[in-house]
Amino acid sequence: MENMKTFGGLTHDGGVSDSVLARWTQGMTAIEHICDGIEKFCGVDLTSSDQHLKISGSGVQRDTDDCRKMVEWFKH
Repeated sequence: MENMKTFGGLTHDGGVSDSVLARWTQGMTAIEHICDGIEKFCGVDLTSSDQHLKISGSGVQRDTDDCRKMVEWFKH
């Protein structure tokens, strides 16, 4: 995979190498556990909110299509 260019995201005026991308995505697992711990400590549940109730059928389809595209991108 060639370097991925981003705009104002992970890097500033540069590319993201494979190793940096791998470390960043693997770190997401640790962050998820931390977020779960904070939710339990605070007694809140952020898995459901009003924003999920407002998603239309077309929004769900768009999200499904986007997810499918990402899965295909990761396969290649």
